[in-house]
Amino acid sequence: MDTQLQHEINPVIRAQRQHAAVTGTGWGTTATLAISVLLAVSARMMPLWHPGELLMLAALSITAGILIGGVTGWGWPIPYHRRLRQIDRRLKLADRLTTAWELEQGHIAAPPLMVRQQRSETVSALQKRDPRQAFPLQLSKATTHRILGLGLLLLVLILLPNPQTAELARLEALQQAAEAEAAALEQTRSALEETQTLDPETREAALRALEEALAVLEDRRATQEERQQALIKAEQQLAELRTPETAARVQHLAEAAPLSTETILQPLAKALQSGDLDAAAAYLRSLTDPEGDRLTEEEILALADALAAMADALQETEPDLASQFREVSSEMYTGDTMGAMEALNHAAETLAEAGAANAPNEALETAQAQVQNSMDHLGAAQAEATSPAAQPGVGQTQAGTNTGQLGGNGQGGQNAETGPGAQGHQEDAGSSEPYGDEETARIEEQNGAITLPREIVMGDPQITDGAANESRVPYREVYATYAEAAEADLSRRSLPPALRSYVRDYFSALNE
Repeated sequence: MDTQLQHEINPVIRAQRQHAAVTGTGWGTTATLAISVLLAVSARMMPLWHPGELLMLAALSITAGILIGGVTGWGWPIPYHRRLRQIDRRLKLADRLTTAWELEQGHIAAPPLMVRQQRSETVSALQKRDPRQAFPLQLSKATTHRILGLGLLLLVLILLPNPQTAELARLEALQQAAEAEAAALEQTRSALEETQTLDPETREAALRALEEALAVLEDRRATQEERQQALIKAEQQLAELRTPETAARVQHLAEAAPLSTETILQPLAKALQSGDLDAAAAYLRSLTDPEGDRLTEEEILALADALAAMADALQETEPDLASQFREVSSEMYTGDTMGAMEALNHAAETLAEAGAANAPNEALETAQAQVQNSMDHLGAAQAEATSPAAQPGVGQTQAGTNTGQLGGNGQGGQNAETGPGAQGHQEDAGSSEPYGDEETARIEEQNGAITLPREIVMGDPQITDGAANESRVPYREVYATYAEAAEADLSRRSLPPALRSYVRDYFSALNE
């Protein structure tokens, strides 16, 4: 094309591209605003985003729409002859530019003089036209109205209260709980991977069970039911890997633990009740240490009585150990200190061997206990997230509704109303609710004792002197013992999550 004609066309083409870029920006903004409105409507129907997150998402998408629309409008490939035809139409050149281009390209056969005259007339017409009027750098009114309308609708949808806010908060709380339990389970998996007490096949099976549960916990799309089912499956798989014979042996020893309150027996009783046979063996060895404190006659007799009772309890399940305990007891009764010490060493070795045999079970029980704790914590998180107190706009108390709250260690307390009509703790009703104000005051007056109901005797009525026949139990004295025994049993046994939570809730309620 002639240089002068091309020189006049280039500014017009630039203005044409800039106008196309502005138009593309408008279309990109309109499209992303429409998409944002659809997302805002969806966020009010499903728990997807909070208003702030939706606003940020809309801002990013609109910015991306502006950039993509502008770049697309500027660089959209248009054939040259179509571009020239558009310029002819916008500048009202009556096809002068298109005809001059076709003459220059030889598409139309014409004498050179006619070509020069057409070129000259086209250049003159182009110089008289303002391309900015034909290709303005502004959006059309229709596009502007669409953008304003969609933007206003989007703001209304974002600023109005979202009915899905409570559900979003619940899902986030559950996700945070799942992430916390996944981290705890990952630590358990790492510890299990490093333990040397398991054979390779058992370790591989245990690790695989934990990894499958971890995969579900870490999956953000997994439901709470799927997470619980994954943990239940992992717990069952770990329980199947344990050796029931060695576990039963530890259980027998725990059940045979001395119940005496003598100080000399407390370390042995606690070690056996908790299933720590190594500690029990170490304590028996310490009693035979010549450099240790000498036992008094009362301690020797108490130890002999306890070992004799344990020998009777273990006679059917652990005859060898029962024989050793009986031998120790007999030697102590007869005053044969050397024989008693030797028999104690043999008993300590037997306990140590039983502890070593149960070491794989202990590693698996530790992992299983963590899985159970994770189930407890996830269940507590779900209960707390779905409680009325966790719902915006709902009061802390509702008629007939009591919600339990669990702490980080999985042990829960219960909050009960104490106002008129509230369901407080009632004696002899099997309730686990905390005592109300009246009951608390009455217990304080009676020095912490609970009055138990008299036994109902069927048959003919009997004549009495009218004196009250009530059994009185020192509540605060027995509570600590029972609670400690229950917690020790929970730590020693692998129980279903519902049962574990029930036991802990029961004692937590009594302690309030």
